[in-house]
Amino acid sequence: MIEPDKGFKLTEENYPELKEGEVLVKIAGCGVCHTDLSFWHYGVQTKHALPLTLGHEISGTVIGGDKKWLNKSVIIPAVLPCGECELCKKGRSNICRSQMMPGNDFQGGFASHIKVPSKFLCPVPDNVLKKYPLEHLAVIADAISTPYQVVKKSELEAGDLAIVIGVGGVGVYGALIAKIVGAKVIALDLN
Repeated sequence: MIEPDKGFKLTEENYPELKEGEVLVKIAGCGVCHTDLSFWHYGVQTKHALPLTLGHEISGTVIGGDKKWLNKSVIIPAVLPCGECELCKKGRSNICRSQMMPGNDFQGGFASHIKVPSKFLCPVPDNVLKKYPLEHLAVIADAISTPYQVVKKSELEAGDLAIVIGVGGVGVYGALIAKIVGAKVIALDLN
C-alpha cells in the first residue's frame, strides 16, 4: 500500500537478511481481514511508515533460517508478542505492549515471502494438510483463533447459551466454534 484508498502497487524486493531466530516463509495464503481494509480504505494509520505490505493472516512453508523449521508448513500468528514481559509471562500475551503485527508493524503477507521470528510459528500437522490446502489455513491466524480464544476464556460449555453479535468474518467463526462446543447459539447482525 502506497497510501490509503489509492490502490496498490506491485513491487519486487530482495529477500531480507535473516538474523538469528528468524525464518523466511514462502507464503501459500494470506487472508484479507477487516483490519487490512481499515488501513487501506479508511486510512487507519499503520505503525510502520508507508509504503507497507499489508496482510497478517498468513500460512506458508519455511524456506530459510532456523534449520529445525526448514520445509515445515506453518501458520504465522497475526500478533507476535514479545514473550518476555510480565503480561506475556502471566499468559496475557494478547495484550503485550511490545507485540508486533505483520502488515502493521512490519511488512506483511500480501507478498511471496515474509521474514518473521521463528519462536511463535505454529506448525501444521501433515494429517491436516492431507485434508486442507495450506493456503486455506491462513485465516486460522486471526479470523478463527480470535473467536476460539474468546470461547475458551469464556468457559462456554455444552448446553450454555452463546449470543454472537455481528456475524462477519470473525463472528461467523465464533458462532461455529460455540456450536462445536455444544452451546445453543443465537447470532445477530444487521441483515
